[in-house]
Amino acid sequence: MAQIDLPARRVGQRLWQHPDFLKLWGGETIALFGIQVAALAVPLTAAVSLGASPLQMGILSALSTAPSLLFGLFAGAWADRLRRRPILIATNLLRAALLATVPLLAFFGLLSMAQLYVLAIVVGAAGVFFVAAYYYSDTLTFVLGSCPPMVVW
Repeated sequence: MAQIDLPARRVGQRLWQHPDFLKLWGGETIALFGIQVAALAVPLTAAVSLGASPLQMGILSALSTAPSLLFGLFAGAWADRLRRRPILIATNLLRAALLATVPLLAFFGLLSMAQLYVLAIVVGAAGVFFVAAYYYSDTLTFVLGSCPPMVVW
């Protein structure tokens, strides 16, 4: 029977002490929390602040999912040819910046349904590129690439 030699763990070299893993984990936690809040807040803002009709709400929902159909194949091919980490960082920063404009525009009374429509399309497109770079790649390789092997084992 063949023996498998696993790399020895160094003392104090735990996963939670590795800065690259902490950046990955923290960034993903913040991004997922922000996306979930935005998925609830944008339609709620349209309904409560702007008094959107059911038709307008349906258009907003359709526009947020349309980029999957329009850009899905292109995003996958693009993500295969480029480094994934810059794509992940850029798309998350773009989504955060765009979603931060909603409360600012609402505070100054400048928010309109047209702006929410454009926001839904651009945030949806950024989400498609993020998904193509993250989920369609080998996620385990991505995590292992950010940590030394002795930490993962």
